[in-house]
Amino acid sequence: MSFHAATTENISKSSASSMICEEDQHHMARHIKIAGSLLVLLAVLLALPNAALAASLTLTPEQPSVAAGQVININGSGFTRGEQVAIWATAPDQTVISGDFEFAQGDQGLIDIGFRVPNDALGGRWSLTAYGFSSKTPVITTFEVQGRDPATATPQATVAPTSAAPGSEFAFAALGYRDGEKVSYWFTGPDNVIHAAYPEGDSANSDGRVDLSWRAPADAIRGTWVLTIQGLRSGIARGIPFDIR
Repeated sequence: MSFHAATTENISKSSASSMICEEDQHHMARHIKIAGSLLVLLAVLLALPNAALAASLTLTPEQPSVAAGQVININGSGFTRGEQVAIWATAPDQTVISGDFEFAQGDQGLIDIGFRVPNDALGGRWSLTAYGFSSKTPVITTFEVQGRDPATATPQATVAPTSAAPGSEFAFAALGYRDGEKVSYWFTGPDNVIHAAYPEGDSANSDGRVDLSWRAPADAIRGTWVLTIQGLRSGIARGIPFDIR
């Protein structure tokens, strides 16, 4: 995954205010359709803090890249036959966009995802996550989008440091939530397991900004982790990748 290498200080109060202006709220309303599937998904994740990894799960794009406004087809396997699978994509600015639910087919637990990239999508590396409600494991793949210059977008979230050793403390900041709304957040490890989840774990400030800190376990798995933060009233979600090396 790629993301903006910025410190939490880079997202100042003034930029936070700018992110919740009327124009940006309209932009988010058109593209962040997550209140349904991710809120349901969140309830399941929080009920399953010790979700087991299904080693046979796969998720593979049919092509490595796609233009903005086009559909990318992604095939998955290894899910439990007939299980419901939630789908969501994460853009380079950490905006989360939900897709439709899928149902795994046949003994091989196959899913066939057709995700339409927004017409004004940012260019760069996107990720897509599929979460099976029975297999209880998220699986993630990435693909490239030919879209508008990522430099034209204000980062929606950031982390400092972007990479550190096990046992280190990370500081996160995310924008665009409602004034004072409660948020839930959870950490997904490089093994695709939800390692920690916090229902109503914190609240946004009056500018709609959430600040969190987290110390990685001394024995944390090395690789790319993702912190997901979701507003419980707005449904707005941010996915923040960081590395433990």
